[in-house]
Amino acid sequence: MPSDTPSAQLQLRTVPAGFYRGFNPAVSITAKALITLLMLLILLAPATATRELQALKDLVLTRFAGWYIYLLAVFVLFNLVVVCLPVSGRLRLGPPGARPEIGTFSWLAMMFCAGIGIGILVFSVSEPVSDFLTNPDTLSGALPAAQAETLPSAMRFVFFHWGLSAWSSYVMVGLALGLACHRNGHPLTMRSGLEPLVGKRLEGRLGDMIDVLAILATVSGIATTIVLGLEHICAGLSELTGAAFFADQAGNPPLVALLTALVLAIAATIASIVSGMERGVKWTSHCGIALAFLVLAVFVIFGGGTQVVRVFVESVLRYVATLPVQMVTIYDPVQDSARHAWQGDWTIFYWAWWVAFAPFVGLFLVRISRGRTVRQFILGAMLGPSLMCFAWFSGTGGSALLMEIDGRAGGSILQAEHAYRIVAAVNVMLGPTGATLMTAVLTLLFLVLIMASSTAAIIAIKSIGSAGSPQGETPLHSMLWAVAIAALTGAIITAGGIGAIRDAMLVMTLPFSVVLAGMFLAVLRQLTRG
Repeated sequence: MPSDTPSAQLQLRTVPAGFYRGFNPAVSITAKALITLLMLLILLAPATATRELQALKDLVLTRFAGWYIYLLAVFVLFNLVVVCLPVSGRLRLGPPGARPEIGTFSWLAMMFCAGIGIGILVFSVSEPVSDFLTNPDTLSGALPAAQAETLPSAMRFVFFHWGLSAWSSYVMVGLALGLACHRNGHPLTMRSGLEPLVGKRLEGRLGDMIDVLAILATVSGIATTIVLGLEHICAGLSELTGAAFFADQAGNPPLVALLTALVLAIAATIASIVSGMERGVKWTSHCGIALAFLVLAVFVIFGGGTQVVRVFVESVLRYVATLPVQMVTIYDPVQDSARHAWQGDWTIFYWAWWVAFAPFVGLFLVRISRGRTVRQFILGAMLGPSLMCFAWFSGTGGSALLMEIDGRAGGSILQAEHAYRIVAAVNVMLGPTGATLMTAVLTLLFLVLIMASSTAAIIAIKSIGSAGSPQGETPLHSMLWAVAIAALTGAIITAGGIGAIRDAMLVMTLPFSVVLAGMFLAVLRQLTRG
């Protein structure tokens, strides 16, 4: 039976010397071998690999959609209940008497930046527009598509995908690791979150497998993030240069453009890593925050204006009112095929994405939250960033929809391709010179956020591979992981296009979702101990 005391600290093997000094070779080598094997299978048999990937994706959506839906619904409900319990105010992510090491404002800002990455920019205009045109309310006939009264409905589905459900998965990893590592002294690696359930058996192959699954989930999540960013970089360069190299007549980036952008983005990421982990992450994060605030200010000032406040309030109220039902709703694939397909394309994709991000975002959150009470951690890591996301989407996507509703856009944003919607909104708001400058800013921001997200993911992968040991912090291993991630990403989009990267993520994150469920049980046990 697992011990209930901190004396049963996990002892994990790391190599004392050589190339893998400070690393657990069973985890690091196995993860790299699996990624290399997958890449070779895709390159050597692309048609077969794409077909099997599609079949596995269909299986996940058919058999496991409910698993994703209910899992995150349980996380939301659990966290909201826990913050109301007295134990959450007593128990700290650290030893008794520990106090927070980072100020509240910096803590909230760092959590927000870590959890959103490039996705919040990729979907800032695109998702509100998509939901304005088609969402479960319009598909059921309850609301017309693309009308003024549809705006709160569209935004509440955006909030549903970027709100409490997303952040609850990060909180679950953070709580599991915070209680196990900061409070009980276990190594800061993914397996430690399951120690209350499994105990010393995590020192062996079972623990190695859990850490490998966490790395594979992280790689799949960051690969998806990179491809989404590359698509928008190509769109921005196409708009700036007019060159057919970056996009075809339909507005889709050719494979050669995506691969070229991938090489440049990974080269920039490696340059950031070589400059020093702390300096690289700090520079890219600060630059990204400054540019993001500039983008938000432009959208609010030149786009939606004061009406953004109304969009925010109405959409939040609609989101809160519908959340209890929406987060457990599963549309029938036979009787309600249209809404079922929408749910698979959007909600299940997002839930898998959040599960893929949970290992490295949760690990980062627990690193900066030592000394916080459980209540402070849940409120700060779930409610605070959710409200920030709501404000962002109200200012960007909400402004774009307001410009369509009042006639300024004339349908240009609604008719634009996914990656061009944010560019189309900029063209409506600003004159030719201003639009060119803002498109350049957006293109740079996409590159910066790819660098920041990739670097943060690599730091987490190395921490997991080194059993939480600081000896694993070497630039060479970071560069190798950057190349491995780029190679797998390039192989998948070469074989199956942009859509294949989503399929791969849905499949690769499913095993880690089971680990995440185990962490929920581990946290529950820790809290009952008090």
